[in-house]
Amino acid sequence: MKRLTQLAGICLAICIAGPAIAADLTPIPAVPGAVFGPTVGGHVLNGAVYVDEAPEPLFTCVRYVDKREMHPCAVPKIIQVNDPCACDDPCNCCAPKCVYIQICVPPCGCEHVRCRRHGDRVRYDYGKYAVDVRIKKGHIVVDYQN
Repeated sequence: MKRLTQLAGICLAICIAGPAIAADLTPIPAVPGAVFGPTVGGHVLNGAVYVDEAPEPLFTCVRYVDKREMHPCAVPKIIQVNDPCACDDPCNCCAPKCVYIQICVPPCGCEHVRCRRHGDRVRYDYGKYAVDVRIKKGHIVVDYQN
């Protein structure tokens, strides 16, 4: 019973102090080229990887579809996706090649990323708005959904 009371007191203290602690946090500037994204145990998951700056030039063979369905206050975001020009033979390639592209996403930042077909189809879902990235042969298609 004593431990239960202590646990309840600790939980209450965390609940009360949580918003105050969160309000005092300031963003730490990222190192250029730092990789951010979904991680498990410190390892970046396959598929979408987010960066502040691309460590190499952006891929240029990108076709943007339905730009009018983009969020009105969208902000640019650099993402890493599979290279559509990489060789298909796994015996001749050491690792899957990746390129960086820019997409525009809602500023809220609360996204749900779904990756299919070994990273060739990625969906960034923001509730009312979504961005579909499809890897085609020789180019990438970015489709905005409303």
